[in-house]
Amino acid sequence: MIKHIMIPYDKSEPANRAFEYAVDLAKKYNSTISIVSCVVIQVPTDPYFGTAYMETTKLLREDALSSISKLEPRLRESNIPFKTEVLEVISITESLISYSELHNVDLIIIGSRGLGGFKKLLLGSVASGVSQHSKCPVLIVK
Repeated sequence: MIKHIMIPYDKSEPANRAFEYAVDLAKKYNSTISIVSCVVIQVPTDPYFGTAYMETTKLLREDALSSISKLEPRLRESNIPFKTEVLEVISITESLISYSELHNVDLIIIGSRGLGGFKKLLLGSVASGVSQHSKCPVLIVK
């Protein structure tokens, strides 16, 4: 029933807890895990800054890959098949939903709030958007 679990990952504490839930469920259901991080593409308004924006995107991508790589040993030691992706996106929510549909994800496990700065939201905008628009079940972890 749960063959493919997707974890949107952004290094936040809720994302780390979502990862732990995913590992536990993957062991029980013999599932594959996809860890997906998103880097928002910054479009320069002035061509003069184009190189700086490209360099920033490159650094953000490298940081996301480094963060994901720290999770891999846990998956290997648990013998859980996995894949990792860093997506360069304009809309995080839309990209996560598209990824889940394209890759036949059965369950999305997402942290309740990411690294966004607007703390008074009870539920992060990405988690809220994914839970409202996803065609598969979504488990939101606090």
